[in-house]
Amino acid sequence: MGLRQVLSESKLLVHFLVCCFGIASWVDINGVWVELPLLVTSLPEGWTLPSYIIIISQVANIGPITFAILVYCYKDAKFENPVSALIIVIGMASCMLLAFFWKETTVVAGEPHSTALLTLNLVLALVDCTSSLAFLAFMASLKPHYLPSFFIGEGLSGLIPGLTALGQGAGTISCANGSHVTSNFTNGTWYNETISSFYPVFGTPRFSVQVFFFILFGLMVLSLTSFILLNFLPYCKRERVDKCVFEVNALDEECRKNAYTACNPVYESDKFKEETPKPLVAMNKPEQSDISTPTFCFLLGQTILINMLITSFLLSVQSYTSIPYGLDTYHLVAIITNIANPVACFFSLALPVTSTIAISILSFSGTGFGIYLIVLAALSPHPPLQDVQAGGAIVITSWALASFLLTYAKVSIAGRLRQGGRQPLIWYGAFTQAGALIGAITAFLVVNIFKLLQDAPYC
Repeated sequence: MGLRQVLSESKLLVHFLVCCFGIASWVDINGVWVELPLLVTSLPEGWTLPSYIIIISQVANIGPITFAILVYCYKDAKFENPVSALIIVIGMASCMLLAFFWKETTVVAGEPHSTALLTLNLVLALVDCTSSLAFLAFMASLKPHYLPSFFIGEGLSGLIPGLTALGQGAGTISCANGSHVTSNFTNGTWYNETISSFYPVFGTPRFSVQVFFFILFGLMVLSLTSFILLNFLPYCKRERVDKCVFEVNALDEECRKNAYTACNPVYESDKFKEETPKPLVAMNKPEQSDISTPTFCFLLGQTILINMLITSFLLSVQSYTSIPYGLDTYHLVAIITNIANPVACFFSLALPVTSTIAISILSFSGTGFGIYLIVLAALSPHPPLQDVQAGGAIVITSWALASFLLTYAKVSIAGRLRQGGRQPLIWYGAFTQAGALIGAITAFLVVNIFKLLQDAPYC
């Protein structure tokens, strides 16, 4: 199904609203991460703050586990609508509280800690992790055409905070010459010696951390408004699909009748009333799911691998792969990885991939580039081609391709599983979160516990 066919069978405004709804999935927690270069300069934990955030965030996996248990125990209940609304509202409230209290500290075990920031980060991680299941379950109620738009929004949840932080100037670093003169006494003679050294200087932001969190609050308001319109605006409700068609694939006459009523509402115009509707099976019945149990498990295994790499582990070692090649490479990698994600989601809309073989090629190709980046991180601070101009270009290209291919495969797997209805998407969301958890724990052990990676100096 190409882009032209998708647009002809769906509504552009609904695509836009779904995209805005998808932004709420990770925009707040991503915002905290991109703001870290400014937060660590004001908070007592300093550059150990990310390790605290990683550990605290793992508790948040109780959210998706609870949601999955509820879905399993109450199969006929639809928790995704109220849970999705609650996720966005809690995210809004947390962003507002962060704007006022992010700098507040209390003494714990005799040392000052950023209790307000860490507590609110736990809340954000809890709702964002749960969104991996709840938002996808909600998307199962809309036509399959809109799923790539949701992932575009999810990609923008990282790109928009990143570009905002870039405009703010968060994390900009320059190298200053710290040369100084020392006096030395050698062979009975005093002489002066000039010693040059370079040290990093962090730039002053164009606007405050508080303003940044207000911007995140505004994005959450936009997402909530979009979610409300998707649920209650008649124009959007016409794009919903009937449960019996897309979950059970039933073909009995009564189910077809009900599904046709849901997917093809009666028009006000007599002209449309007089027209003979096309058969429902031709118009609204999805492709028969040909996913066998081994293929289903294979795709879920790829989902774990993809999210383990692109969602957590590779991001945790990003500085080790790029800083040895210079600050410009470091900044370009941070920008390009955020751009590659929504671009890959758009490609999945224009050029959808449904073949298991094709999806696997995308997945394992992206994994290959990811392994190369892990090798570079392991060889830090002296990776190959460090002093060659092409070295930085190769790193940037590898990050772009790894992000693009793995995201493309991730969205394609979701589209393939969407053919099975709501339950496979919930499984997909659960395995997405499981992969992210495995990657985060592995990265924490490698970086913080075993200290297997060595930092390269900024200058």
